[in-house]
Amino acid sequence: MAVTNLLKTVGFFLLMAFGSVARAQTLTGTVTEASTNQPVPYVNIGIPGKSVGTVADEHGHYELTYTAANLTDTVRLSSIGFEPRRVLLRELLARPATALAPAAVALADVRVQAPGLFKRRLTLGNTSNSEVIIAGMAVEGHGAEVGVIINLRHQPTKVQQARFNLLYQDSTDLTFRVNLYRLLPDGQPSNEKLNRRDIIVHSSSRPNNAGPLVVDLTADNLVLDEDFLLTLEWVAGGNMAKTQKMHELRKNVYFSAALGYFSKPPYIRKTSQGAWETMSLGARLAGMQFKIGFNVTALD
Repeated sequence: MAVTNLLKTVGFFLLMAFGSVARAQTLTGTVTEASTNQPVPYVNIGIPGKSVGTVADEHGHYELTYTAANLTDTVRLSSIGFEPRRVLLRELLARPATALAPAAVALADVRVQAPGLFKRRLTLGNTSNSEVIIAGMAVEGHGAEVGVIINLRHQPTKVQQARFNLLYQDSTDLTFRVNLYRLLPDGQPSNEKLNRRDIIVHSSSRPNNAGPLVVDLTADNLVLDEDFLLTLEWVAGGNMAKTQKMHELRKNVYFSAALGYFSKPPYIRKTSQGAWETMSLGARLAGMQFKIGFNVTALD
């Protein structure tokens, strides 16, 4: 009798779990520019602070998975160069084709370069290319990010290049976005980007589909007076709709890392518009933590 009751209990919980998954639904829509009706590529779409988010594809199409519990939540849509938009999920369900208005263009700061400024070239961040100490990407969908805080040695500093020591050699091309985020007064990352354009890179751009992702930022004229969070965001590629494919992606996307006594751990975001979390070793090794192989070449 006890065994029968146990089986009934297990069966009940399995049905409950299945029912929970079954209640997940997918909203399909498009994002366009309000003034031209042209698609806006790679828009971040999600419920801020929750694991409900995605990124539109290069044609502005998106698929957002949600449950009934999210219907009264507010969805945020954002893209560089556009005013962010907030809309209740139930309203987005009624009108899944939505538009973003171009943001007012701020005049660029005029800087007078003092003699001797930006003469020294240096590398900031972690240069590890280890294939033994590695860190994986916490992927739950498009919009997942991993990043490290870059501390400036002098101000101002001009960022010339970003380098990500990616250990991924699969033939499936993955599309990433490079982001530089402003830090809050308490040192935590904000959602405000310091870069003024979408910086899109592909895993297949590397020679023989191997080695680091190297991104030239010279034309961006990124002259910074503050520390920042440098991240790599997965925006396209792979097949996030299939569990097995997602599992394979999580197994294959790794970055070189190092162990040491670092002041700040890496940050991760599992979904678009989700909450920032610190990457933990679990039971820390005498205070040691990860540092991922992300760095920039700069002039100061």
